[in-house]
Amino acid sequence: MALGIKKVSVFTVTLSSMTVWVGFYAWRIMFNNFAVDTFEATATDVGIIQAAREIPGLLAFGVGALALYLTESRIVGLSIVTVGLGLLLCGLAPSLVMLGVATVLMSLGFHYFEPTNSSQLLILARSEELGRAQGKLASFESMAGLIGACLILLLTLFLDYRVTFYLIGGAVALVGLYLVLALPANRADSEKRKMHLKKKYWLYYTLSFLRGCRRHIFTTFAIFLLVKNHGLDITAISMLMLANNVITVFTNRWIGSLSDRLGERIVLVSCSFLLVFIFLGYAWVSFLPILISFYLVDNMLFGSSIAIKSYLRKISTPEDLTGCLSFGSTANHITAVIIPVVGGMAWNAFGHQVTFVAGATIVFIDMLFALRVPKNGTPETVKTQ
Repeated sequence: MALGIKKVSVFTVTLSSMTVWVGFYAWRIMFNNFAVDTFEATATDVGIIQAAREIPGLLAFGVGALALYLTESRIVGLSIVTVGLGLLLCGLAPSLVMLGVATVLMSLGFHYFEPTNSSQLLILARSEELGRAQGKLASFESMAGLIGACLILLLTLFLDYRVTFYLIGGAVALVGLYLVLALPANRADSEKRKMHLKKKYWLYYTLSFLRGCRRHIFTTFAIFLLVKNHGLDITAISMLMLANNVITVFTNRWIGSLSDRLGERIVLVSCSFLLVFIFLGYAWVSFLPILISFYLVDNMLFGSSIAIKSYLRKISTPEDLTGCLSFGSTANHITAVIIPVVGGMAWNAFGHQVTFVAGATIVFIDMLFALRVPKNGTPETVKTQ
């Protein structure tokens, strides 16, 4: 272990996650300006690239297949390298098409990293601290978003977009390569992983699918509502994104602790109940300060995904966990291309109210399914239900 890391630990999981999220936020902040300023991209061009970016999420079930041959620690390291290479290629892209290809490569690394790193953390954490461990990790991911935003702000004061992509991408790739070489296997050769769609995990897959529907409505149309209908400029949106990260640094830990103390069902049902009213608020409230408050709370409640993963860990075996998380990621992305298109068409034809009322309906259905999650279930009591 000449490279200094002796085992996969919560520290290495956190380091890996922060590295990926710094890279992702760098891409997220620079992409639109880079595409427009360098390639004169249109809204249609950006929409096509954004839709293509979701394809690796739809194919995330491949993580489960990959885990049959590689350990999670190795997949994590290779995924980080892939994210870094994608960012480097964004900087090198000679055309809009190649920028799209580079973006998809970056997204592939990101979507293969997420379920694998989550699997490592859930296996490391004690059953009674699953929520707290995930909350801390999510808090560090929000910090990584702040770091990424500050880096881009500083670097772009002195450097152009391409050089900034090179520096961030190169740094991410080097950290990934270091982890590939330094991290030992997180499981013994005799410990195998399985990849099967099992009936006992149906509720986890259903909740993942419904949360994906809600997520795509939020990410596609909530900011668009503030920009299109209320005229928020890029400065206001940037400050709103910054506020999101500052808030979730603290609220992710809080939601994780609540999941441990109160149980996954209470957290999931309560968050969905609140979201019904928030989506109806998007539809009918026109007072901008209230809408901004809705957006911030909506973003904060994304932390409730902690409870879904805690529930899965309690009902699954370590052998099934990586495969289940990868299938869950695929379920989360099934509607990634459909909802933005259908929601946009509904908005244009009938007004924004229809889109957000549909979102409220989906969240209500999600709440009904969340009621089926066992109350305060331990690994033993959940498996018997």
